[in-house]
Amino acid sequence: MYILGLSGYAHESSCSLIKDGEIKSIIEEERLNREKHTWKFPVLSIKKCLEMEKISITDIDHFTFFWEPKKEISGNLNHFIRYFPSTLNTLTASSGGGEMNSMQRIKAMKNIGKALQREFNLSHTPHIEFIEHHLAHVASSFFVSEFEKSAILILDGRGESISTSMYYGEKNSIEKISETKVPHSLGHLYAAITDFLGFKPFFDEWKVMGMSAYGKDTFVEKFSKLVNLQPNGQFHLNLDYFNFHTHGSSKWISDNFIKEFGEKRKPNSEYDQRHFDIAFGLQRLIEKIGIHLANFLYKKTNVSNLCLAGGVALNVLMNREIIRKTPFKNIFIQPIAHDAGTSFGSALYFYNYKLKNDRTFQFDHAYWGPEYDNDEIETILNETKLNYHKSDNIAFETAQQIANEKIVGWFQGRMEAGPRALGNRSITVSPLKAEMKDRLNERVKRREYFRPFAPSILEERVSDFFEMPNNLKSPYMILSGEVKEEKRNIIPAVTHADNTARVHTVNSKVNPKYWNLIHEFEKITGVPVLLNTSFNENEPIVCTPKEAVNCFLRTDFDILSIGDFIVNKT
Repeated sequence: MYILGLSGYAHESSCSLIKDGEIKSIIEEERLNREKHTWKFPVLSIKKCLEMEKISITDIDHFTFFWEPKKEISGNLNHFIRYFPSTLNTLTASSGGGEMNSMQRIKAMKNIGKALQREFNLSHTPHIEFIEHHLAHVASSFFVSEFEKSAILILDGRGESISTSMYYGEKNSIEKISETKVPHSLGHLYAAITDFLGFKPFFDEWKVMGMSAYGKDTFVEKFSKLVNLQPNGQFHLNLDYFNFHTHGSSKWISDNFIKEFGEKRKPNSEYDQRHFDIAFGLQRLIEKIGIHLANFLYKKTNVSNLCLAGGVALNVLMNREIIRKTPFKNIFIQPIAHDAGTSFGSALYFYNYKLKNDRTFQFDHAYWGPEYDNDEIETILNETKLNYHKSDNIAFETAQQIANEKIVGWFQGRMEAGPRALGNRSITVSPLKAEMKDRLNERVKRREYFRPFAPSILEERVSDFFEMPNNLKSPYMILSGEVKEEKRNIIPAVTHADNTARVHTVNSKVNPKYWNLIHEFEKITGVPVLLNTSFNENEPIVCTPKEAVNCFLRTDFDILSIGDFIVNKT
């Protein structure tokens, strides 16, 4: 049985192909249409998933979608009436991170079947299984975890009308415990401050999280006024400080917020300490709320396992505090936790819950995208007339270049799904000198100086360099650890301002090529760590050999290790 899961018309559009309950591919549309965080119908991803499996659209037994548009209308009616007529502003504001307003988006979602019929010239409109958004998140985490039973916490901007939800899962059953409705939303709270700090909401939250390391506790007490924590596992935003509940994305914060925290930062303007302190205050508040919710969930379920998903679950600092300050012993944070993961979540919810099939699949890697062989790669290299040679030991030769302080693009195997580069589409440099971070930023990444770069480390050596919460591994770069004091001067390029690092532990069986690269670097330098960042330059992560070559040529990095070939510019 083939199930094609879709997400689209919001942000992070994606397609996932499931066969008999097993994931075959997960592809984000942005990787193919090259529009970062794209909201558009994932036609290219659908075609690529079918091509990789060597089937056609007519071989699909069921189509699932990550949203119930009818439920969005009914679920938000009371909110619309309560704040009427101000809520009329939400009808014209851009919705879901895209170019459409809410009515246009809902209409497009309802007609997803017609879009399939049109794009693939089908004789009839296929039936779509519409899955509630938060249930798609639930299935994307619990149904692929190793846990037979688990508490499940979903934190995001919003589903149809829900922003936060708690569940208990056992085998292939799910029981709802609690839900929080919009406008009380952690994702929207973070988006509002992201906008206030001059960035793009729903897209640049990573920047705010990175800024927080440079902040002080100047605004921590003031931020506590923004949210009221309640003993029943709920939280309420103080809406006196916000306007998004009446104006949507056209106006995030109110005049009261500006009186309390000062004027908004204009995009592309300079940063001052106030901006960093605001980011710090926000981050501490998010951590406090996350701990509050997780502790309540533990009391309700009394199980030691926790599954996390939703866009807010990509906040590595909050994740660390939840692990450190709640009774949960085992935690699974689904690495494609944002909306891109709901495409396979909706498919698995239908297969495991609706059709009552037993869970047989576990998530042990994130390499679900396209791959390209040496012949395809060499064709591109010859077309661009690049200077290259084929290596007998790509890991050894590349490690030598990295040890010689070269900036290297590393393009191997199947592409990662999700927001993190996990060693198949990565740019990597030596972590041994602090200036390597600045050199990488100036020559290639061209991003804000306060954003950290992640360390990739051999899994078996992680405890030598990092204090990880509960001694957990971090194969998906979704946990923050503290760099051990005696190692900070050894790997300064990946040690953030607050001495933390977004750690990526590399397993020799899951990704042997990347593990070998780090191991060869260790043989040369004695350090089993590489600085790892995504292979891109202010664009989606490169997917194809041609995109890798184009990025290599237009930016100032030194070596491209692609397949078994090493390319240089001299």
